[in-house]
Amino acid sequence: MEREEQFDEISLRELIETLIKQKKLIAIITAAAVILTMIYSFVILKPTYEANMLLMTSDTAISGVNGGTSSIDKMLDSITDSPSMNVETYRQQIISPEVMRKTIDTLNLGDRYSIRTLRNKISIETIKDTKLISIKMTSTDSQMASDIINKIGDNFIEFVNENAKRRANASTEYIVSQMEIEKELYEETLLQQRDLLSEPRGSQEIALEMEAIMEQLTELKTGKNEWNLRLQSLEAAVKVAEANPTGGSSLTLNQETGKVLLDSSEKSMKIEMAELEAKISGAEKLIPELESHLEDLRVEYEEKQYKEGIINQKVDLARSTYEAFVKKHEEIRVAESALIGEASVSVVSRAYPAHTPVGPNKTLNVAIGLVLGLMLGVFAAFFTEYWKQSAKS
Repeated sequence: MEREEQFDEISLRELIETLIKQKKLIAIITAAAVILTMIYSFVILKPTYEANMLLMTSDTAISGVNGGTSSIDKMLDSITDSPSMNVETYRQQIISPEVMRKTIDTLNLGDRYSIRTLRNKISIETIKDTKLISIKMTSTDSQMASDIINKIGDNFIEFVNENAKRRANASTEYIVSQMEIEKELYEETLLQQRDLLSEPRGSQEIALEMEAIMEQLTELKTGKNEWNLRLQSLEAAVKVAEANPTGGSSLTLNQETGKVLLDSSEKSMKIEMAELEAKISGAEKLIPELESHLEDLRVEYEEKQYKEGIINQKVDLARSTYEAFVKKHEEIRVAESALIGEASVSVVSRAYPAHTPVGPNKTLNVAIGLVLGLMLGVFAAFFTEYWKQSAKS
């Protein structure tokens, strides 16, 4: 244990003695590193400037303003609506190859940047809890950096605008072509409806005929009941007259001619009974015929109603579908006339040439040079001492 402590003490003492012995070497190397770092930072390195452009996004998109909830409206909205664009989606689109290539071509940067190198120079940040996007670039040329950032922002807005219009144009082409098809279908169903309505007997005409027959049946059945009651009364009266003959006469009113006749009461009652029996017989014969005819009319009416219901449903559906396409076409036409890109992305602050450099951080570079110089000096000191000890042995 004592030997280990003695060995540790000797080793630590040797290390300190080595550092003290080689302090000049350490100082020279450290000073050289600091001087080289200062020359590199103050002379060789050029100052870099940062250009910053601030954009604000929104969730604006071409969407239907149709308040209807029909399946046709929902289907058209799903076809024509633009996808909702969030901040992260815009962030990825800013560095898209289309935007980078157009910026390079517009500013003639082909000899300095490629799409990949320019994209690597761009820094994009999304500000938390806001819809703001910051586009940054550092360069030794502050004017060029600001020009590049501004052009990227402009090209990005134009890119969003063109994409929105391209989607709208595609939707318009589909809507227009389908609208013509729906118009033809609507006209065809109208012709079918007209042909059906032009047939000799429609449902309304049959309904009126049914109503007339039902009224006639009601009158016949009511009259039959009344005639039966009257007939029963007359039969009873005749029996009484036959049982008690008086040989007298009476005045009777002929219901058909309206003339007053002088006749015996028994004879007049028998005549009236005969008339009532004839009416009852006629009613009994006519009622079944009318009921049978009414049943046929009901069957015919149901068939007409079914056909007319089907064709009316087709006409209503074709009309509503065609009107939905017409309305959606008008909505898209209005949307195409707007600059969708400028509505969804706006410039909050453009980039301007910076006058204060953001780099290099000369103080930090000198500090790093000092630390590296010390480390290198210590290493050189131990290596030199080790070399000397090895030569002696």
